[in-house]
Amino acid sequence: MKPNTTFYLGSHKPVNEYGLLAQPLSKAPKVTTHGNYNLVDLNRENIGIDKDFQRSLNRIQISNIQSKWDDDNCDLPNVYIHKHNDKYFPQITDGQHRICASPHEVITCRAVNTLASVERCLQANDPKTKSVWEINALFWGKKTRLDRLKGEDTENIKGLIKCFKRLGYNPLNPTKAEAVDLGGNIASLHKHMLNAINNRLKSRLLEDKEKQALTKKIMEDTFEIVDHVFNEEVKEEGRTKFGGQMWSGLPQFLLDSREKFGLGGVYDIEEIKNILKSGVWGISGYHARKEKLETFNDFQTAAKEYELKKVKGVSDRRSDYWQRLFLDMYKLHNS
Repeated sequence: MKPNTTFYLGSHKPVNEYGLLAQPLSKAPKVTTHGNYNLVDLNRENIGIDKDFQRSLNRIQISNIQSKWDDDNCDLPNVYIHKHNDKYFPQITDGQHRICASPHEVITCRAVNTLASVERCLQANDPKTKSVWEINALFWGKKTRLDRLKGEDTENIKGLIKCFKRLGYNPLNPTKAEAVDLGGNIASLHKHMLNAINNRLKSRLLEDKEKQALTKKIMEDTFEIVDHVFNEEVKEEGRTKFGGQMWSGLPQFLLDSREKFGLGGVYDIEEIKNILKSGVWGISGYHARKEKLETFNDFQTAAKEYELKKVKGVSDRRSDYWQRLFLDMYKLHNS
């Protein structure tokens, strides 16, 4: 059956800010066959998108692709070349962000005119056939890259692995070996902490070396503090997961440089350990509650209270409740 290749002119749109102007061609572009692929070189100004089925643009993703652009590492995007009223309209079916990010005015694409453009787009992005590297594969893949290529450990991957081992844990990839303790969850914990750290660093004007040093300090201090405060619970036999959003809230507290939000990366780790271990807390940090926080569940319930009471100055992100809990414990200790 011949596929429905109807062209919807009203849905064909430019992406002006990235130079994709959706201007039609007066002649059919030259398509060259290489093996099983049909390739076509197109000027940016002639490429457009169908607004009805393309994803919304993620400008952060485009910026990330631009900053790390490498022709050898970018798959060719796919386009469908529609013919309408004797003009030709190249339309992206896969690779919208790659084309937007490309530094080139002429872009080599794969022409995929064998099925309808919307069908080609859905096939190219079918989660059953196209997978993203899951978190463990990505973490341990980056570790292998560091081992083999000896680059800078900007995300403190090897540093965190050493920290886990120093404190008696067994960091490993749980998709390839059985996890025996929290070390089997190192990839997930690393992601929580790294995202929190990067979020708090983005507004600070620091050199790359300074950011790398702070990332290492905050990440390893966070794990060391948690190990000290919740040691018996964390090291319960067979426990491979622990803490949830606490892994974001604690580094936020340690690093946040805004007044009345955090410590700006300047603190005595032993003091922080002792403050949290004491369990003394109170909302707003003025009056201590009689009941001290002794277990992780106690801490979690206290953090939840910030959410339930909608404490002023605290957002609705759970990591922020944890951040405020730690800040108020610190304030009580130093009042």
